[in-house]
Amino acid sequence: MKRRTFLTSAVAAGAALIPVKSFASGFIGAVAPQTYPVIAGIDASTSAPHLIAVLDAFWARNIPVTCLVSPFDDQGHPLGPQSPLARLLSGFLLGGSGIEIAPFLPELATLSQHFQARAAHDAVAALHGMLQPVERTLGLPIRVQTLACHDVASPMSPIAVRTAGVFNILCLPEESAPVRSETWQNGVARLFGGSRVDLAADAPPAEDGTTPTQTVAYLSARAFSELPLDDLKAAAAAYAERLTQQELDGTASVLPVSDLQLRDAYQFNRFVCLHVTDPLRSAGTDQAGHDALLDLLTEMELPFSRGPGIDPGTPNADLGMWVPTEPPTPAESEAPSPPAPHPIRLIASQSDGTTSIRTTRPLAAGIAVRIAPSPQTRRGLDAEGVLTLPQRTIQTPVTADTLAAAFAGVDDMVVLLRPEDFATQDATDALKRHLETLRADAITTCISINDLARRVVPKGPVPMRHRRVAAARPELVPPAGGLSERARDTLLDDAKAAWRYLDQFTHPETGLCPSTVDFSPGGRLHEAVTMWDVGSQINGLVAASQIGLISSKDFAAAIAKILPNIAGRVSQDRRLPQGWIRTDRTRWGNKNFDGSDAGRLLASLDNLRRHSTFGDQLEELVASYDLDQVIRDGEIFSVTDGALHSSYISHSAHYSALAFRRWGHQVRSPYEVLSGRSVNDGQIALLEAVVGIGPIGAEPLLLEGLELGMSDESAYLADVLFTTQLEDYRETGRMICVSEGPIDSAPWFLYQGLQLDAQSRTWAMDTVGREPEYRTPEFRDEFLAVSSKAAYLWSAMQPHDYSDRLTHYVRDTAKTQNGFASSIFVKTGRATKNYTDLNTNSIILQAIAHKLNTTG
Repeated sequence: MKRRTFLTSAVAAGAALIPVKSFASGFIGAVAPQTYPVIAGIDASTSAPHLIAVLDAFWARNIPVTCLVSPFDDQGHPLGPQSPLARLLSGFLLGGSGIEIAPFLPELATLSQHFQARAAHDAVAALHGMLQPVERTLGLPIRVQTLACHDVASPMSPIAVRTAGVFNILCLPEESAPVRSETWQNGVARLFGGSRVDLAADAPPAEDGTTPTQTVAYLSARAFSELPLDDLKAAAAAYAERLTQQELDGTASVLPVSDLQLRDAYQFNRFVCLHVTDPLRSAGTDQAGHDALLDLLTEMELPFSRGPGIDPGTPNADLGMWVPTEPPTPAESEAPSPPAPHPIRLIASQSDGTTSIRTTRPLAAGIAVRIAPSPQTRRGLDAEGVLTLPQRTIQTPVTADTLAAAFAGVDDMVVLLRPEDFATQDATDALKRHLETLRADAITTCISINDLARRVVPKGPVPMRHRRVAAARPELVPPAGGLSERARDTLLDDAKAAWRYLDQFTHPETGLCPSTVDFSPGGRLHEAVTMWDVGSQINGLVAASQIGLISSKDFAAAIAKILPNIAGRVSQDRRLPQGWIRTDRTRWGNKNFDGSDAGRLLASLDNLRRHSTFGDQLEELVASYDLDQVIRDGEIFSVTDGALHSSYISHSAHYSALAFRRWGHQVRSPYEVLSGRSVNDGQIALLEAVVGIGPIGAEPLLLEGLELGMSDESAYLADVLFTTQLEDYRETGRMICVSEGPIDSAPWFLYQGLQLDAQSRTWAMDTVGREPEYRTPEFRDEFLAVSSKAAYLWSAMQPHDYSDRLTHYVRDTAKTQNGFASSIFVKTGRATKNYTDLNTNSIILQAIAHKLNTTG
């Protein structure tokens, strides 16, 4: 019988001992079609005797097999080394059977790049945990470079799994299909299709006459237990014999999946980063070795990084590098040199395991890279957003053998070059010869740590924005101290200007104020108001009372007029606040109901309850609404012409949920994805949830902070929006302050916000009717506007030089005799001078009251 040397098994059980050159030359280029036997569906419920029977059949014939293993139990907890499955697999690994283990993550292809990287990290770490006794016995970690998942219609890009050392993705087909492959720019390969093998069949599947270059043969571990054990042993032996015969005939080359990358067609590269540590002493042999290393690497034109070595006496500290990952800004491009990686310390918390960064420099948009000091530190992207790369240290004395051992394998790695080890010419010459060998081999490329990080980190608009916000957030620390007397007087003048709108246009009988007013010659009042508008008016009245613009008696009288108008209307046996009502008629409006607007109304009534004597009346009013009839499975529904429509996929849904909860209704929010996740993962999940809804503006994010207290979700999104506006201003000089609001020409009302899934920074806009003629880049550029109310919201919720600049701009440009104009167009600087609205002026009153009350 033909015998096989399992170099891949040796890699799994100790690849670091195999020189790269001999490893590569043994695998590159296959003459026969490749067959990759794979056993799928192995988990904690797998029948051990049946799995052993099949593995024994392969082992007895030296047939390699890749086992797709779920390293988690039904509750998602990692299987420990004492689990029956772990003990079974460990026995085969220690026995030299040649099996390879690949984690199976069913939904991997549906995840974003970030969460594929995170899933790969966690699954590989769990698998290492299962096989820890094997690693202790062998003295080296098991190599895991393949993941498997279900095939889906539109799989997401898998490139970020390389952060965890994974090169190959198997997408399991539901039915047999020809194998097709994809190779991504950073070297990750993904295979679709393959043959479903039925061991119970008397003969192999019929062939179509073609000879595929690659075949993935999938056997089902779940199907094994359907056969009597003796029958399974016979069937497995027969199948393994067929594979052996194919090799003897030269019609197939039977390989483990880990060899996939080492075929010519994939042009596999592994990346090696050279890191020169700082000398321990500034003179003598250490300095001489340091200088010799720098001269050698410079002469050979090899990229390298420099930094401190690891201090073993520092508890819970790892050497790290902060690596810029985003293209430089225009300001950075004009600098003498672009942002470079610099050393940081990563300090692990003893209490909760979180990692903090210790650095003396401001951080550019990038990622923390940990150079792992021990094999037990698992590589990949962890929950804190730190990328861990494996470190190799050259054993001394430096010789050809110790260098070969340090650089061996096919993993990406960082090799530490310590100056004290290269104080002699012999050591330096040996390193030069080995680096020349690496440069000539077929798979190794020396690159810098920052280049490696950029190749493997999750890419796309969401990770990019997340990294930019993380770099900018330290700047958002509120300044100490209160308002000056001059600043208070200026804000009071602004409040008086905003109050003029409510004071002048409120209907004397209904107490309701029009939603918009065009006070140009021939202009008119828009007498229909939504519950959002009414909520704004109530909040504006509360703010005016707090500021002292209206007496407590007049405030109570104003509220007493409004409340009867929002008693709601019964339709289809439901009493609900109406979609809109008239401000010039008592209790007159339509029968519809808007869930988002109702959230605004309930938030304002809660605000009123806390700042008035109307508590009992408000409790009775809200209790009269049949809100429970428009809440289904935790989602708030709207009603249009009697039909219910979910308002869940909306940026107002989170704000509405918090408001509904204030009145005892338990509803869900699409933003609430943080629970059970680390801060870093939660932020990415939140940004992805927002992408599924649409562009974000200042409202209702900042309204939530004024009225309900800022949730963690909205606080983070506010930072995202603010730092992006600031970024745009610093790059272009444009004043950016997006929100929703009216303008003084068709289409009359715009929703403006940051589009998080755009490849470049994009301020998107839409209209109420979503008319296509208003969704063009030309329209967006012409009508992009500074929202007057949003400027004051930022001033109240995010004190910053840019917030001050926005309010100065709005004060100088948009203040009129009838309140503040709604918008200022960015392109022309023209304000809607004769056109203003209830929301703008009421919210400005709210923001000023908040700022005066919180800053003294």
